[in-house]
Amino acid sequence: MPRGIDDLTPEWLTEVLRADPGLDAPAVESVRAERIAQESGFSSLLYRLHLTGRGVPASVIAKLPADSAARGAMELLGGYRRELAFYRDVAGHAPVGTAHVYTARQADDSSDFVLLLEDLRDWDNADHLAGLSIEQADLVIANLAALQAWSIEPANGTVLEQFPSVSTHAVRELLIPAFGPGWQVYRDKSGATVPRPVARFAQRFDELAPQALAALTEHSVLLHGDIRADNMFFDGARLKVVDFQFASVGCGAADIAYLVSQGLPTVVRRGHDESLVRGYLDRLNLDSYAFDAAWRHYRFAAAYLMVLPVVTLVGWQDLPERSRSLCLELIARAIATIDDIDALEVFE
Repeated sequence: MPRGIDDLTPEWLTEVLRADPGLDAPAVESVRAERIAQESGFSSLLYRLHLTGRGVPASVIAKLPADSAARGAMELLGGYRRELAFYRDVAGHAPVGTAHVYTARQADDSSDFVLLLEDLRDWDNADHLAGLSIEQADLVIANLAALQAWSIEPANGTVLEQFPSVSTHAVRELLIPAFGPGWQVYRDKSGATVPRPVARFAQRFDELAPQALAALTEHSVLLHGDIRADNMFFDGARLKVVDFQFASVGCGAADIAYLVSQGLPTVVRRGHDESLVRGYLDRLNLDSYAFDAAWRHYRFAAAYLMVLPVVTLVGWQDLPERSRSLCLELIARAIATIDDIDALEVFE
């Protein structure tokens, strides 16, 4: 079990790649590690491994645990375990595009892990700051609906047992209390005018968030949990999604709300929320999940999931400039969505 990037030797890589049935007796002769995604990957270390040898890919992606305070947070949230479970038990089985996984291993005595994945460098990696188009969002929604429908088929009944609920003790004890300090940073740094109802909601977030979490556990399907544009790779009409550290179980509309409310620029999203939810339900094709219920969950999720970029701002001093700009933009998009769809009406 490798404990760091230096342990990913030619010998270890050869052993791993030879276990892949898609490769013909590969032999790695040399490896050069290049650190990547330093401004967007906080919870893990990502490397592009340039390989030489016989029958080997020119490059692969290695993912290892963070060497910062983020590692402790991911351990509490079970993020590393979730991602490895997804790549071991879901990827390659569910009808959703993902990077090919060569190995997914975790130590028995620690949170050390290693993922060795297909390098998607020739695909178009979406930019979360620039945001998605409606056409791209529609393709992502089709993949999410397929994944969710697959997860509740009787033959896949044990899949959901591998992943926690969207409402865990760690979420309630870590994320919700951090909203207030993060929101203050947003108000101080953005200078943006916040609609009065949204400002009041933010002031009562710790009181109201449990209502949203309770609603988002009314149905149980497998969620990506962090379906942001930076985790998407496009090749024409094809899509591959990565980063499953927040994979969880809950209402399917939660993924759709996160995707649409924060992944699309406001000018692109505005006026399309309802049609995108209806398109999602058409693809999900689940009689027990009607529009009224999905729309209610969508509104709860659009309001609650503002928590993700907000709490990131707590570490403002250590954030790269792009990450600061990204969080401020995502919060602004979420606020606009909450206001546009009257999301706060669902809270009592």
